[in-house]
Amino acid sequence: MEQLILLLIALASLGGITFILYRKIPSLLELPPAERNAVGAVGQRIKNIARLQPIRGGKLLGATLSKMRGIASRTEVKTADWLEKLRKQSEERKEEFQASYWEKLRGKSKKQ
Repeated sequence: MEQLILLLIALASLGGITFILYRKIPSLLELPPAERNAVGAVGQRIKNIARLQPIRGGKLLGATLSKMRGIASRTEVKTADWLEKLRKQSEERKEEFQASYWEKLRGKSKKQ
């Protein structure tokens, strides 16, 4: 049932997009070439925004990799701490088990 509803929504959306394109393409073709290029000029202006300039090149990649390295380092340290705590708990349990186990065995052998 859910798949049928999702299929209907997808088909309705596709139909709406097709309808809009069918209605707008003729009016876009009627525009003079100068106005058609205005759309491209807006896109070019967006590409030339000063804030976006530092993002280009290897700076973004370098910054991202540096942050990822820091996250990996912190994760590794935290994991090492957890493993150390688990090892200590395991050793404590082993010592408790061995001491109590032998005491119980000695107690049982004395009773018999």
